[in-house]
Amino acid sequence: MVRLALLAVLAVVAACGGKYGRAEPTRLALTYRILDARTGREVPDADAWVKLAAARAVCIGEEHPNTYHHQVQLLIVDELARRAKLAGTSLALGIEMVQRPFQGVLDDYADGRIDDDELVSRTGWADRWGYDFAMYQPIFARALAAKAPLIALNAPRELVKKMSRQGIDALTPEERAQVPELKLDDAQHRAWFDALMADMGGAEAHKRPAGPPKDEHHEGEGEGEGEGEGDADADAAADRAAADRIYAVQVLWDETMADVAAKWIGAAPGRAMILLAGNGHCHDSAIVNRIKRRGIPDAISGMAILSYGENLDAELAAPRNDYRFVMYPPSKRP
Repeated sequence: MVRLALLAVLAVVAACGGKYGRAEPTRLALTYRILDARTGREVPDADAWVKLAAARAVCIGEEHPNTYHHQVQLLIVDELARRAKLAGTSLALGIEMVQRPFQGVLDDYADGRIDDDELVSRTGWADRWGYDFAMYQPIFARALAAKAPLIALNAPRELVKKMSRQGIDALTPEERAQVPELKLDDAQHRAWFDALMADMGGAEAHKRPAGPPKDEHHEGEGEGEGEGEGDADADAAADRAAADRIYAVQVLWDETMADVAAKWIGAAPGRAMILLAGNGHCHDSAIVNRIKRRGIPDAISGMAILSYGENLDAELAAPRNDYRFVMYPPSKRP
């Protein structure tokens, strides 16, 4: 079944009046289908919403600058917030966009003590996240209108930088206390990550920390063959070590978000959370299975795809999500 969804980018913000709150509402008509990513079959809306609403953790992926993806997230937050109210479920919105040290800022924002501009300022949004706050503000507003707290999910940038450059063994005891249990031997996840790195940043690439600069070697310049081979071996070892550090950071992001979500959900009965994070985090071997490992078995994920009529077989041949929201611009409606 194909239906037309009017996804409103809501300009409803609690009494703020900051520059982000003054944007005029815009509406975009989209045709969309919900697919079961495991089978490729279309799922009726009613069935999909029942399944999503029953889950305790729903991770919705995004390409960060893609406004269509944020509109799907808004649709999902709106629908699940409505259903949570009817069911008496305590729903939260967990966000990758804000790092753990700034939870207090989100609390002030939710309580109406600060407006959009101050939220952006106090979280260092422009520097620490970098994507336009206006894309996220309607989603936050809808969550807060439903009395859903905003939960900062992400690891501190300072910790990420140190791990990427020096490795986990260089962390102080205080820094180690910020690191949850890390599962670094997930073969499926490592294969996904290595393929992503080899592709050098496709559509699902997340902002990745730069590895340390390699030492300059002058292989074969007036040196013996043995020395050149030794330098090459050293370069290869350094590259492997840098790749392992960067992979550990990817796992740190996933595990931190999973850990924060699982602890919030498990702290009281009747709790559920929608998580907003990059596509590289919202899939089986990333956040989802790590939440399940922490005792929340009913964790699922969804991802938006904007289709201009091209084949979707590659997306469905090796599924990593439970649901795909396939959107069609007005000119390409099936």
